Amino acid sequence: MSTDFIVFNCAPTLYGVKVGNLVAQQYDSETELTEFIDTQDRLLRSKGVHVVLVKLTKKTALIYVYRVKQLASLLSRTSVQQFLAKFGYMDFSVNGCLNHLKSRLLQDDFPHEIGVFLGYPLDDIQCFIDKKGADCPCVGIWKAYNNIDRAKMIFDLYSKCTASCCRRYENGTDIYRLTAAG
Repeated sequence: MSTDFIVFNCAPTLYGVKVGNLVAQQYDSETELTEFIDTQDRLLRSKGVHVVLVKLTKKTALIYVYRVKQLASLLSRTSVQQFLAKFGYMDFSVNGCLNHLKSRLLQDDFPHEIGVFLGYPLDDIQCFIDKKGADCPCVGIWKAYNNIDRAKMIFDLYSKCTASCCRRYENGTDIYRLTAAG
């Protein structure tokens, strides 16, 4: 397996401007996949980035690449804890929440609270749930219902991060050197 899919899909997280990204990746060997994820996780941990498997189907792995300090900070917010509690979260440590998310992913292909783990604004996640994804004034990385100017600025920032990261990677910079410390 190559790191290409992580670089191309997780650049904002690697650059330190986004809490996390989810990547669906096809695989042939579960052993190879596990070794790859473990290797990337060990490599990037010193930069504050973790790589974990959150769901496995017969041919596709759902991999979460995240910044542990940013996620811990997000999960410590009272508003986030109250929101996640509605979905059965009780342990608001990073590991506790990730373990519950994994169990939720077994029940639902895309539980709505996953937006929290991706750093989407809580008010937009709640609006998406309430409106069932309809009547959205702005679509980008997420469906933005509130503070559209802020959302557009973030979408643009993520796009620029991805372009820069991919360009540097294609010019020979490895994933470790692409990843900002944090």
